[in-house]
Amino acid sequence: MVTAWPEEDWHSQRLLEALGRRGAASAVDPASLSAFVEEGVDVRAGGEPAGRFDAFVLVRGLGRAGDPDVQFEIYRALEESGAVVVNAIDALLAAQDKFRTTCLLARAGLPTPRAAVAQRPEEADAALEALGDAVLKPVTGSLGEGLLRVRDDAAGREALRERLARDGAVYLQEFVPTGGTDLRLFVVGGAVVGAMERVAPPGEWRTNVAQGARVRAYEAAGEVRAVAESAAAALGLDYAGVDLADGGEGMTVLEVNGNPSWRGILEATGQDMAERIADHVLARATCRLRRGVKSKLQETGATHG
Repeated sequence: MVTAWPEEDWHSQRLLEALGRRGAASAVDPASLSAFVEEGVDVRAGGEPAGRFDAFVLVRGLGRAGDPDVQFEIYRALEESGAVVVNAIDALLAAQDKFRTTCLLARAGLPTPRAAVAQRPEEADAALEALGDAVLKPVTGSLGEGLLRVRDDAAGREALRERLARDGAVYLQEFVPTGGTDLRLFVVGGAVVGAMERVAPPGEWRTNVAQGARVRAYEAAGEVRAVAESAAAALGLDYAGVDLADGGEGMTVLEVNGNPSWRGILEATGQDMAERIADHVLARATCRLRRGVKSKLQETGATHG
């Protein structure tokens, strides 16, 4: 399990324990990853050859030390070698980038609010005028931090300029009038395995648990389940938190999180998503091992034939 915070991070602890109940599990700091290229690529994790591990689970794959671009390329090298990496780095990066997420959802034909990105004030103003009522979000981010509802007025345009000056770009998503409620569905291995309804606190439109939302169990079925599963698949994620909302015209995908928190679902349902993720990782690692054994047997048979 690759994490920069094996002791401080609650999710890292829960998942390491769950993996440990299924086999030998250890925490690897992303800064301890290295690689040597000769005839092939020799990746090492914490000084150990990568081939000694059956799977790599990226829980907190970026940390205090090291270079993120180097770490991204090492994760890609692992995937290209045939290693099991959950979640894959490009899928994680797609989920982290809200504009990329929107593009992938739209291309997959999934319902998602209109959205825009801009880097100059005039384009940002035009986008806000087109959307009318929008949510200004960091291009990358989570937990409801940095979210601001803006309208096509002087205050909204000033907010755009402040964000442009700070970040260099803005992402706007059409506001969905949900009445302060939405859904978080947890998808693992292509299937919804847990779901909750989130209710924003009084006077607040954000429904993130980190912002004080209340949670209750939700029974996902039919179209709701199908949309969530398709959203995770569109981004190529082994596991994901998919946020859906109904603004009166049917369910729409607000966000897809590739490194989702499951504290809220545990509180609402009593289900620990760490167990589901660990089962999925074990299944993928076992499948890879069996394919390797089958391939070796075929090679041996071909040699003796």
